[in-house]
Amino acid sequence: MPINSSLRGSFGAQGKFGKKIFPNYVGTGALGTAVIASNTFLTVPNKNGSYDGDMVVANYENLTINSGVRLSPDQACRGMIVYVAGNCTINGTLSMSGYGASANPTVAGASDNNAVSASGLLLPFLTPTGTAVSGSAAYANGFGNAARTALSNHRSGTGTIITVARGGGGGASGGSNAAGNAGTNGSTGQSGGGGGGGAYGSLPTGTGSSGYIFAGGAGGGGSDNNSSATSATQYGGGGQGGGSGGLIAEGGAGNPHGPSTGSYASFGYTVYDDPTSATGSTGPGGLLILVVGGVLTIGASGSIQSNGNNPAITQTNAGTVAGGGGCYGGGNVVVAYNTISNSGSITANGGTTSGLTYPNSRQGGNGGNGSVQTLAIL
Repeated sequence: MPINSSLRGSFGAQGKFGKKIFPNYVGTGALGTAVIASNTFLTVPNKNGSYDGDMVVANYENLTINSGVRLSPDQACRGMIVYVAGNCTINGTLSMSGYGASANPTVAGASDNNAVSASGLLLPFLTPTGTAVSGSAAYANGFGNAARTALSNHRSGTGTIITVARGGGGGASGGSNAAGNAGTNGSTGQSGGGGGGGAYGSLPTGTGSSGYIFAGGAGGGGSDNNSSATSATQYGGGGQGGGSGGLIAEGGAGNPHGPSTGSYASFGYTVYDDPTSATGSTGPGGLLILVVGGVLTIGASGSIQSNGNNPAITQTNAGTVAGGGGCYGGGNVVVAYNTISNSGSITANGGTTSGLTYPNSRQGGNGGNGSVQTLAIL
């Protein structure tokens, strides 16, 4: 039975009728006690194409994610916030890896039709020490009505505000006769940048885009000696590869993936230019928030993650790849808990090079790492 959230905070640690009361807002518990035993995809509200939608807000009494399975959104979106009123045990994966939205946070969007505040997303929590905090719907402008409602329920009192910045780490330039450069890591509260594309020859490659609040940056395209590549689109797609003749130039990771060019089919390569076509190449790290009112246990096989992915090119026989595309930047992870036991991992890593080890090829640049923030709350 869901916890009566209207009673939370009214009677201290124990409610008037034996209900447990939480100083912080930890959701409504509407989804009850759940055990995730198979891959589960939460429905993104207010979908806007394949790469945008409102933040998912999920409310559990208690939550267990079994080993070998994951809980994530069903498409790219503006983030996911998971409230667990009681205890949360993660032996599998809670993930926003590959699910960052392609959306400009500086213009009005989502169901609330707001731009994200210049201050970014603000998450107020009551903590043993700190300054005065209180909830506000405006703290979640641009994330959708459900997120605004949730943030307005956060408590007033002495606490800490976690900030997720609207802008992130910078994108990297490509290499010339060299591998692509790595995207800039995001500082605390920022997403990472995309990597630049690698270069086979003297022509320039595409520059990766900067990270932002909804996602890590996209990667620039790789090139060869004869055709230049394009740069990633800010808040969107990866750069197109500049391949010609018998050489392959890989597009950068993006939403959508940058087109790869060249005569790759004759060399036995498979190139996925649609991020939904290749496992592990679905997109940037997004924004993931987990709030646990009780004990958070992350087992040895457990992970909380919002990692960036890689361009999608596979080799089936020997051949030559000119320039690899740049990888995605990592996203943002915020974890707030009363008590934690962590034997697993919490990551927002940038994507790594696509593993081009063929003669005369150059690697695309790694994506910049995103940000991980954790906080002990009352």
